[in-house]
Amino acid sequence: MHKAFRHTLSTGLVIGLLVACASPAPTQRLPDITFSHLQVYKVDVAKIEIENRYTAPLNAPHIVHLMPTAPDKALEQWVKDRFQAVGRTGSLRLIIEDARATETALTLDNSLKGRLTKQQSKRYDMAVLATLHMRDGTGKTIGTARARAERSITAREDISLNDREKLWFDTVNLLMTDFNKVMEVNVQSYLSRWLR
Repeated sequence: MHKAFRHTLSTGLVIGLLVACASPAPTQRLPDITFSHLQVYKVDVAKIEIENRYTAPLNAPHIVHLMPTAPDKALEQWVKDRFQAVGRTGSLRLIIEDARATETALTLDNSLKGRLTKQQSKRYDMAVLATLHMRDGTGKTIGTARARAERSITAREDISLNDREKLWFDTVNLLMTDFNKVMEVNVQSYLSRWLR
């Protein structure tokens, strides 16, 4: 009887371990990056447009296609949240020129000391560059404002998939905060006459 019980118990433990090993880590649900908490610029144009000229390669070292929120998508959300068309003619167009994100492998210390510590093994570099073009009813550009921002961060060699995605998310958020600060100054400097 004890033998049958031990057999049942050990079988149950093996099945439990196999199920635990086979279960993927729960995927996290990261929030959307939005700018709706910021002041909305009311602009004397009939429409707000987006032209994304940046196409991210789908191979290393590029990681845009792997990110929960890619820099170009954050730029598109930025212009949707920050600007409202209140005029009858003309347009305000955001032209996305750069929205890259890349991963670079860092050189690891292979000495005994290096192997005993968790090292920074990857560097992530992100950049955005975009221009706002104010156009009249004929399509002629009558004003522009431009902004660029860059961010870099490193990750430890033992970072989990969820932590890596959170790191990317946080870095894009900081990148867009930098971009927004620069663009706010430039909008006030170069496009203020069309603000209502």
